[in-house]
Amino acid sequence: MIGIRLLIDTSKCVACRACQVACQQWHSLPSEDTTFTGTYQNPPDVSGANLTVAKFFEVYDTKLNWLFFKDQCRHCENPFCLQRCPLNAIIRDATTGIVRIDPVKCDPSICHGAETKPCQVQCPYGIPEYKYVKDGSLVRTVMRKCDFCYDRFDYDFNHDPLNNPTWDTGSRKPACELTCPPGAILSGDADSILTEANNRVNYLKTDGFPDASVYPKQIDDPTHVIWVLTKIWSVYGL
Repeated sequence: MIGIRLLIDTSKCVACRACQVACQQWHSLPSEDTTFTGTYQNPPDVSGANLTVAKFFEVYDTKLNWLFFKDQCRHCENPFCLQRCPLNAIIRDATTGIVRIDPVKCDPSICHGAETKPCQVQCPYGIPEYKYVKDGSLVRTVMRKCDFCYDRFDYDFNHDPLNNPTWDTGSRKPACELTCPPGAILSGDADSILTEANNRVNYLKTDGFPDASVYPKQIDDPTHVIWVLTKIWSVYGL
């Protein structure tokens, strides 16, 4: 695969949620109203103010397992959200594979009358969002999702990628990766990152996690964000 890829290793994640805070800070997003729902997972899902959320799962087999999953946009190689956007506001960079939303072109108020917009309906992960609650009031904004912190890389995203085919991750990294204390997040060349993910899965399989796998399966559903899971993907609500 051409481009950049982000790896999230759930075996290393401690759900500190530093990634959530760093993401909000870099994108200048506000905090949203939250409430206790019986779980440490907060907020409950991605929103117009939270582009990534650390999700908590309690799974019992022979013992209780507390699993964490950093949910966010997968940056699909063939993004369905882009195909359904009637405003052409969703952009996929051909060189990096990063999928982002142009806030100038996006206007959910004229994008069909339904509460759920076409890009949300088409996305199999339900990721793009444009609403959140602040000080008791519902706030509606442009559609938002993880943009891979594209503006942190040494790359001219407004230039023709065919004439400027290089990008550099050495100097800057996504905010979530930079702040992750246990080093559960890693970005780099797409193929190299997939190799690293497979190596970690092989290690986990020999270290007490026989169900370890790479998600999503890259043969059927190539994406530029992947996870190393320690359990079968379905227990993460996927």
